[in-house]
Amino acid sequence: MSDEYTREDIPLYEQRSVRDDQYRAAESEGQPYLAIERYEDGYTITYDLLPAGVELAPPAHSELGERVTHAVEEIVGDDSRATAEISQSISASLGSIGVFDRERSARDVAVVVGRLVLDEDNWTDAPDPEPPGDSLRKN
Repeated sequence: MSDEYTREDIPLYEQRSVRDDQYRAAESEGQPYLAIERYEDGYTITYDLLPAGVELAPPAHSELGERVTHAVEEIVGDDSRATAEISQSISASLGSIGVFDRERSARDVAVVVGRLVLDEDNWTDAPDPEPPGDSLRKN
C-alpha cells in the first residue's frame, strides 16, 4: 500500500442497502472491506479482512492498535473538533472505530487504518473457521 493513500480513497456509505451491497461485493470478489459508514449518530470506520481470507500479522495488528489510539487521541485533544465518546474494536481480521461527529475526523483515522489493513505485506492467512458443532471434543 502506497503512502499516497488518501482520505478520499475510503468510500463513504450512507445507506444500509449500499453498505450491505458493497460488503457482499467484497465477499464475492474475495477482497477486504474498508469503509466509512454513516449512521444517525455519526460516522464509523469498519474493516473486515475475512472476505479476502487473511488477517493482520501480529506486528501489524499491534501497530494498528497503537496508531489508531494515537490518531483518535489527536482528534479528542483538538478543541476545534467536535467529539463524542469514540470506541474501538480492533482485531486481526475485523474492526470498528467510531462514532465520529464529523466525516473529516473519520477520514483522518480511516487513512491510518487503510494504510495498514490494506497493505498485503501486513497480511497472513486467516485460520479456517471451525464448522458449527465441531468445537466439542470427541473421544
